[in-house]
Amino acid sequence: MKRLTFLIPLILLISGCIKTDPQTNLPPDNSIKLLRVGISADFPPIAYKENNKIVGLEADLAKGLADFTGRQLKLIRINWKDQIPSLLDKKTDIIMSGMSITESRRYRIAFTDPYMVSGQISLIRRVDRGKFMVGMTDLLNPAVRLGTVTGTTGDFLIQDIKAKGARTQFPTSAKAVKALLAGKLDAFVYDLPGILYLASMYTDEGLIPVTIPLTREYLAWGVRPDDQELLDSANRYLKSLSDQAVLTETIRRWIPYFKP
Repeated sequence: MKRLTFLIPLILLISGCIKTDPQTNLPPDNSIKLLRVGISADFPPIAYKENNKIVGLEADLAKGLADFTGRQLKLIRINWKDQIPSLLDKKTDIIMSGMSITESRRYRIAFTDPYMVSGQISLIRRVDRGKFMVGMTDLLNPAVRLGTVTGTTGDFLIQDIKAKGARTQFPTSAKAVKALLAGKLDAFVYDLPGILYLASMYTDEGLIPVTIPLTREYLAWGVRPDDQELLDSANRYLKSLSDQAVLTETIRRWIPYFKP
């Protein structure tokens, strides 16, 4: 009886030392190759945290890619500005965070086939609707105070068009929205899925989207240029989803407005 009493706490101690994957709550299987996905979990509905778990369109697609390639999924939360450096330093295998294909990014990483067409639009206060009826021209007004998220396509757009108004860069969309609600900004320029999500969240507080597209962009996943095997596997996975019409269904689950 004494021996059994000793073994029980020992077993509990050993089991408590086994680390589990916080995304799956299962112990990692060291015999299976990992798929280390770099994900920025502050971009709903593309990827965000809910009940201490990363959810969203990219999280669903990452799980599907891991299953398709026979790898064990490991979501690694990384700040947006660190995504490409982390990939090139081999801390991650693939970027799945709603990244737009740009020529400057193509110099550093390889992109899969695009899985979605997107673009930049603005979030404004409803009372200012009359000031934002044209689109890009409205943003050139020197009196318009613009907000962007540092390092995003929207941030680069405002730099490229040389908008004359004050521009404030924020680390996250949540902080930009807070400034917009406080009257410190006139418009927040960001990716279309994110703006529509934020507009739905803050409609009762007077925020609305300006749905005139400022750009046309293609979202894809980024891999290291020398990882041809993963690039080919990811493209085969996307093709299998498209052939079965599953890709559109998955996107619409998170972004109901989406049209292929």
